[in-house]
Amino acid sequence: MKIELTAKQRLVFEQAVEGQRRLRYEEWVEKVCDFLETTAPNLEEEGHCCSVFQSKPVLNKQPDVLFLGYNAHENYGYTGIDRKRFWKGNPSFYEEGARYRDPWKIWYRPYNAMKFAHYTEPMEDGNFVFMNAVYFGSSKIRQLERIPNIQPAIDKCLEFTKKVITDIFRPKVIVCFSISDCFDRLNLKFGFDAVVSFSPSHIINDKPYQCKKIIRMGLWEGIPVIGIPHPSTRDFSNDDWGVIAHFLKTIFMASN
Repeated sequence: MKIELTAKQRLVFEQAVEGQRRLRYEEWVEKVCDFLETTAPNLEEEGHCCSVFQSKPVLNKQPDVLFLGYNAHENYGYTGIDRKRFWKGNPSFYEEGARYRDPWKIWYRPYNAMKFAHYTEPMEDGNFVFMNAVYFGSSKIRQLERIPNIQPAIDKCLEFTKKVITDIFRPKVIVCFSISDCFDRLNLKFGFDAVVSFSPSHIINDKPYQCKKIIRMGLWEGIPVIGIPHPSTRDFSNDDWGVIAHFLKTIFMASN
């Protein structure tokens, strides 16, 4: 027998769920900060910079999408951990007039592609989370991997990331920025289910067009996870972006 909740009962239930999610997130933040504060200062001579979130967390509902990069392309010494960024995101990402976000190709390329597909709602504030899988920045991933004794710290970051994504946020869809550097690395560690690789197609300018890029898709603890080329990829045409955007639109809409 199906039980229908009244509007008031539904509101009470949703508030209770949000409260539990917020509490679990707060506990997660403290564990991550404790880990970073004890680990980052001891990586290299001057310690190592840390970056977890670009966006604010979404705790009042399931995020429509979680965008996941492998790590920040930053390379400087340890400057401490700002707990406020776990709640308010990167201040530059929300700077008045979006002076940082709008010209940042990591953001504007997928956003403009979704605008072409007439479906930017998942990328509007309050509907997405944007974070890194590994919290130590570097100019290149291999530069990070050359740091002595870094692998246990990387593994710990990935475990924290799995926890917050699959147990706390539970986004409707995960999009990995980079197949080789993000999707494949996470798949190797955690073993996604039902992984497939393919080139999506769509009608572009009244003609069938098949994307020249491969994307991957699987399930991570039951959540659709999609690997697309990194937005900074140079040989990535507007048509390729358009096809991928339409594919993402289909997945986003099916997940609602």
